Amino acid sequence: MAAQKDQPGDEYTFKWTKEQTADFIKTRGENDHLFTGVKNSATVGWRTVLEKLGLQGKVTPLQAKKKWDNLKKRYKDCKCPGSGEGVSGKPTAATWPWFGLMDEVMGQRPSIRPPVLISSLPEDTPGPSTAVGDQSEREDETDEEGGQPATTGRKRRRDRGDELLELIKEDMQYQREAEERREQESRDRMERLFSILERLVPK
Repeated sequence: MAAQKDQPGDEYTFKWTKEQTADFIKTRGENDHLFTGVKNSATVGWRTVLEKLGLQGKVTPLQAKKKWDNLKKRYKDCKCPGSGEGVSGKPTAATWPWFGLMDEVMGQRPSIRPPVLISSLPEDTPGPSTAVGDQSEREDETDEEGGQPATTGRKRRRDRGDELLELIKEDMQYQREAEERREQESRDRMERLFSILERLVPK
């Protein structure tokens, strides 16, 4: 496909065909290992992709990057649309032609599909919605013998708060100890280095 130039001095803009876009997505996915985040690795990666597509000289690495960024943004918008989106003419996973290909390439990445988090709370612990709903009932309950309001709900919440505080304290202590160990190891390494230097350098 021929490149177009809008005005003198402007960069050429390349008009992508559907086949070229599909090949671009597939080739970029196959060469993901080239995009390591190391300085200049992306430029080398894009040159490789463009060379495999036969588009070197027609599309610059910067234009390829912009094309990929636009595809990623559209994919993320289709994958996780905001509330109410997709009904006002915006493309959706069902209507955007590149969603399937992009999902094959991007779908398993941690940034798109974060790892599953597992609760460390016991299973019988009520979630926030039930805790809020039960709060008024618990406060209305009274102890049959003394007529005093039952405090089990508040006590349980306080106990959980204490447990959380203990966990935070333990974590902070662990981090302090780890930092002290690292500092000690660093001091030990420096001492060994100095002792080696003292032996090597004549007095």
